[in-house]
Amino acid sequence: MKRLLIINARESEKRMALIEDKQIQRLYIEQPEQQSLLRNIYIGIVEKIMPSMDAAFINIGKGKKGYLQLSQSPANMEKDDSIRSLPRVNQSDKMIVQIIKDETDTKYYRLTRNIELSDEMIVYMPYGYYVAASKKLPNDVRNQLKMWAVETKKEAEGILFRTRAEKLTKEEFVTRLNQLRAEFQQLEKLAGHLKAPAPIVEKNLFFEEIKKIYDKEEFTEIICDDSNLFRQLKTDWENRCQLTYYKGSENIFSHFMLDDQLDTLHKRVVWLDNGANIVIEENEAFTVIDVNTAKSPSYKLKRDTIMTTNRLAAKEIARQVRLRNIGGNILIDFINMRDDKDRKAIIQLLKEEFARDYERTIIYGFTALGILEMSRKRTKPSLLNQITVPCATCHGTGFVESAATIAFRLERELWTFKNKDFSEVVIEATEDVINYFSGENKHHLENLEKTLHFLIKFEQVEFHKPYYYIKRFVR
Repeated sequence: MKRLLIINARESEKRMALIEDKQIQRLYIEQPEQQSLLRNIYIGIVEKIMPSMDAAFINIGKGKKGYLQLSQSPANMEKDDSIRSLPRVNQSDKMIVQIIKDETDTKYYRLTRNIELSDEMIVYMPYGYYVAASKKLPNDVRNQLKMWAVETKKEAEGILFRTRAEKLTKEEFVTRLNQLRAEFQQLEKLAGHLKAPAPIVEKNLFFEEIKKIYDKEEFTEIICDDSNLFRQLKTDWENRCQLTYYKGSENIFSHFMLDDQLDTLHKRVVWLDNGANIVIEENEAFTVIDVNTAKSPSYKLKRDTIMTTNRLAAKEIARQVRLRNIGGNILIDFINMRDDKDRKAIIQLLKEEFARDYERTIIYGFTALGILEMSRKRTKPSLLNQITVPCATCHGTGFVESAATIAFRLERELWTFKNKDFSEVVIEATEDVINYFSGENKHHLENLEKTLHFLIKFEQVEFHKPYYYIKRFVR
């Protein structure tokens, strides 16, 4: 089975897709202003303590605020005063915090004082207090690793072993642990010299996502279109994976014919191979997914036909939830199954499909009304919230692609004309697309013109949504 990791990092919007048999199985999109701060570490200031909420609000800099659940703070969890723990939280305190959940339109960043530092084999928590190992490891290996950790760790420390730790020796484990301990000590030292609020560790999340997929997935080849990133990958992984640098002028996603699949990811209706479909409705409180038989009434269908459709739907629902990064509570209305055995089979199939997911999912089962209830951990905004904005025409009942998304699409299209035999291009576009594309003080526009070797001229037009059209090229 051919599995490819396609990386589109040449333009401002960075994208990455894991392809299996020409179908997208995993997707990550990063727009500059929406860059995730997940796992970043800050020295913050306590602005407000809310005893009724058992929470504190922390200023982490540049107008960003975070929410800290006090009951989950290591100082509150540890009962034994003989063990070194973090001090309790007071107004105006300065503290080291880490982001564990990105902000949304309605919620602040979620913070923790239980800092995590990691490499490809272990996760080190200076105030974690527990030892654990990946469930994907054999039981004897898990027990051995946990025994080493208990023997080696200090009282307050926590250690988590990743799947790649299967062949780890005790000597290598101790070496890695000491390196992460030294890293945390250096981090504490740096925090003591910084004026709060300020960042201490800011990760390259796009590269971190590549590493995450590399650690958890198996694939035959990585194909990347950015020369700097390709060199970095080659330095780190040249002997571990086939690497290819894509030099084509056509956007790499278009070259591998992924555009049609991407276009379906913000549509409500997804069609199945047998003519049935699923309808996905994302709401703030929960997501509702309806399985439809299309033109055939469900009461006329035979049991085996219903189960075939529900199985197809279950597999596609798991894929769509992963790709769209849908989190929170999810309600699924499968075609009615009267036999409890059939319901259990669908639950088992969903568990198997979601076992491939990086985020934790819980399947609760069917309600009395036949609705399947499940939940998925939400750490980042969904794809819909990331690439769309509420439609001004329908006053928020629907969505259109944002000016940023349209501007990035234009940039990708212009890259396909790099070094062609003309001096300028004339483009019709709405004001919001022009402003976003040009960047602050038109720096991005000027830099792109130098890179592509032709001038980019805009003609502003009025339209009910973000829009552009390439009118002509001038030789």
